[in-house]
Amino acid sequence: MKSLVIDESSPDAQLEQAGARLSNGRGDIVLSGVATLRAGRREIRCEVAAPDSAAARCEEEYKVLVENAAHALRSSRLVSHLPDWRLQWVVVDGAGDDAVELWREP
Repeated sequence: MKSLVIDESSPDAQLEQAGARLSNGRGDIVLSGVATLRAGRREIRCEVAAPDSAAARCEEEYKVLVENAAHALRSSRLVSHLPDWRLQWVVVDGAGDDAVELWREP
């Protein structure tokens, strides 16, 4: 199933659809410029794309990327439509099924 791409200008109906997709495990949600959200078993995997210069990054820089993305998600209109599940933050290189995990929040 194709990812649903949303942003702050998305209509409420699309945000509701995004929340339902995650709750039902029926597809990924891309919050444009923030992260890709993937439903797991009672958790949401939040994948933050590493900048092109990922090889030069250290753990602290990955933490800052995740903190900024988490803040953007918390302040987005999407947050009220998400299931009340744990968020697992990771930094990835690449996209989709070919993404390679570079760092995971402990």
